[in-house]
Amino acid sequence: MLDAYAIWLHARAAVTSAQYPARLDYTIAITGLDGQTPTADHYRASADTSDGSVRVFPISEEQLAKPPPVPHGIDVSIDAAICFGFCWVIRQPVGHPAPYRDLIGEPLLEPTYMFGLRYAIPQKKPQQDDEPTTLRTIAVVSTGAPVYRVELIDQPDLDGVSTYHLRLTPLRKPKENRLRELWVGTNDYLPRRAVTAGNFTISPLTDVPWNVDFALVDGAPVISKESAGSDLYLGHRRVVRDVTIAFEEIREPSGSIYDRPLLRPETTDDALVEPGIQ
Repeated sequence: MLDAYAIWLHARAAVTSAQYPARLDYTIAITGLDGQTPTADHYRASADTSDGSVRVFPISEEQLAKPPPVPHGIDVSIDAAICFGFCWVIRQPVGHPAPYRDLIGEPLLEPTYMFGLRYAIPQKKPQQDDEPTTLRTIAVVSTGAPVYRVELIDQPDLDGVSTYHLRLTPLRKPKENRLRELWVGTNDYLPRRAVTAGNFTISPLTDVPWNVDFALVDGAPVISKESAGSDLYLGHRRVVRDVTIAFEEIREPSGSIYDRPLLRPETTDDALVEPGIQ
């Protein structure tokens, strides 16, 4: 039987060797409770799998179905002062409702992100003497220092698939090396589930555990669902609960013409993006 670290190395090689189409189209579904209100937002997106660049339609299907009213006139608010030695001023807007807001940010995400499992393959510059080749990379062997201490916990079945369940303890840079548990298939070493210490690049999403489920699309691993392990306390006293980000309808593009344009937007402070590690 393989030891735990050998299983980890096999998993990294299997992920690195996975082959994807040049581009994937998909829908990003973000659901949760905004306070006590169930909320769901669906965004159309497309990713270049060679470099992870993402294009997304920045308005969700729900926003398109029910756009906010066009404001007219002027904004009005009522101020009330309460004084006991010193005063508090309470301001209550009157009139136009607040604009539609994303549940936890605009998602600039792609389903082939692998949380550091994939080896970085150096790009070889072509030389004049090089012969063209059609051979593809089958596996990559890393000689770098270990990033995690790896332990084998057990071998459970997940949805009928026999897996190795690994515990991962970062040996350095714990904020970057976020994997804490990993389940990989015993036959193919591809990931089926993971637990991470934080996710994305903005707080509080970086400060809570996340449960990640994977699926296989034509034999290659993709993220199917990411679920926050605790409540998210956002700005303006917002509490968002039971947050799940799902990648749906993952497919090769059926054509080059979209019924609405996809953009490669600028990354803002509240955008959902992954760290620059695959």
